[in-house]
Order: sequence, then structure tokens, then C-alpha cells
Amino acid sequence: MPVILGPTGKLARQLVCELEKEFEHDVVLLADQIFGPSIYVDIKRRVGKDIVTIPDGYLIDIVDPMIPRLFVIENEIVSHDPFSHIGIQMLRFVTSFDEAKLNVRKFLMENIRKTPQQLDRLEAACKKSGSPNIDHYLDRAVYGDFRGLVIIDEARPELYRVLEKINADISVLELKTFVTDGGDKFHLFSQLYDDDEDVVEAVSSAPSRTPEERATRRLRRSHCDTIIVPAREEGFQEVFLGQNQWYSIRIGAGMKDRIKYIAAYRVAPISAVTHIAEVAEIKPYKDTGKYVVIFKGPAQEIAHVPIESGSPGPQGPVYARRELLLTKKKLEEVLAA
Repeated sequence: MPVILGPTGKLARQLVCELEKEFEHDVVLLADQIFGPSIYVDIKRRVGKDIVTIPDGYLIDIVDPMIPRLFVIENEIVSHDPFSHIGIQMLRFVTSFDEAKLNVRKFLMENIRKTPQQLDRLEAACKKSGSPNIDHYLDRAVYGDFRGLVIIDEARPELYRVLEKINADISVLELKTFVTDGGDKFHLFSQLYDDDEDVVEAVSSAPSRTPEERATRRLRRSHCDTIIVPAREEGFQEVFLGQNQWYSIRIGAGMKDRIKYIAAYRVAPISAVTHIAEVAEIKPYKDTGKYVVIFKGPAQEIAHVPIESGSPGPQGPVYARRELLLTKKKLEEVLAA
């Protein structure tokens, strides 16, 4: 098992979860850090007779209050079989979701009303959205398309292969726990929106960003409709222009259905965004946990948007708004808005 250097400067080893309830406890503890200040409803009971099986939780994503979205949550540990356990569970959620929406909605409202913090968040988001009341606002989240999240301590290729076969919007987030010889415990996890980096939270130390900074970061991303990908010249010519697609892209679970365009940042010596294409489809890329983006048609050249001289360009995918790519003169201005 690999040894890593933790945020306290001590060597640490991954703590293997043997009981799912211990892992679920960590998910609940870190819900705001993983999902953002949304509404995570932990479930330990039957929601209604129309549901074939019960998920571990429901997430109401209100990072962008104008677009509330519901995610079905399944918390898993790597020792569970990806096919007979995780895959079958998610398939049941998908196939029973449409018929169970009324029961799910009733359950969510009953539980949110019993939890002051969750009720306050729902009311605040409802007010910002312009919805007439929280019942109407919750309906907007529940009566949408199915979205699933598997939270697991280690995502392996076989899990992605199984989920790809289900043909539904299901994403995977990792949550790993580490402990030092001295007993210090910390977590390494991916987030619903902050997909371009792993985030470390030490239980005994301050978070790496303030809640305000994270809220601003998530809100900015939720308003983006374009993913910018760095491309070397050979790949740009052969794939981006030649095949009308781009693959092996890491995309956050909270961003998949927000992306309408893809733009190419051509690395040095060009060092600028030069082309943009409308997205037709985003599909899983093999068993990597990454995606392939299929274009609706050939990419169109735009007025080049360069990076400041001497500044490092994007090293991985970044998000932006198409309108800014077409109007701003520098990439820094695009990414700062």
C-alpha cells in the first residue's frame, strides 16, 4: 500500500474501510466539502413501496439556485463487487426512478422540514430562483432526468465498465481516508464541481479554502457552458479538426450536462484558444473514468484568445462561458469572470 505525505507533514497510509457504515459516516461528515453547500439527505429507511431498492442518499444540488438538480447517491466500498452489487443497485435505481418520483419528493420534503439547516438552504435557494414556494422549487429538482453518483473509496476500471453498460447519467467520486502512525486522520477526495484537482481535508486542520472562496468557485463553474482543453498541434489537427471529437477528458459530475461547447487551447508556440465546436454528446471513454466529447460539426475558428506572455497555459480542462471567449482579448480575462 502506498505511503503519502499528509498535510501535517507526517507519513500516512490509506485506511481501508471494512464496514460500509464507517464510509457513509465520512460522506455525511464531508458532504458540504464534496458536494458544496447543497442538501444531502442521508437515507436509512424505505421511501415507498414503488421503489425497488433504496439508495444511500439524495443530493439536491443548489450550487446554482436557478437550476436545482437531484442526484441519487450510492455510497460503496471497493470490496463490494462492481457488477453483482454496485451495478445491480444502480440499475434498479435507474429503472424505478420515474415511477418513484412522487414518493421520493414526499420523503425529501418531510425530512428537509425536520432539519432546520436544510430547510433554510432550500428556502434561500428558492428565493433566489424566483420560484413561488419551496414545494414548487423541489418539484423542479425531483421531476428532472435521472442523475446518479457513486461515492467510493477506490474507483477501479471494472466499476467504470459496469456503469457504462447501464447507459444512464452516473458519475463516480472518490473519497479516500488516510491515517498517520500518530493517529492523525485526513481525507483525499474529488468534488462535484472542483474536478481539476484532488482536495485534501485534514480532520484536525483548517480547510485549504474558505467556504466563501469555494462558493464563489462553484458558482462560477455552474454558470459555464464551455470546456477548454489543452491540445498539442498533432492531436489538434488529427482529432479535434480531423475527427470532430476530443477524448480522455476529465469532467466533473456537476458539469457534464452544463457543457454545450468545447474549445481548444493550442499549446506553445501558439498559446491561445483558436477553435470552438458545439457539443453533440459526452460519453464515457473506455474504463478510465474520463470522457470523449463528440462535436455536432466541424470546429469553427474564432478570433484567437491568447494567454499573457510568460504565463502558464491550462494544463488540463478548464471551464468558461462561450460569450466571453468570443468577446475578451485575453484568456485570463475569460477565466476570471
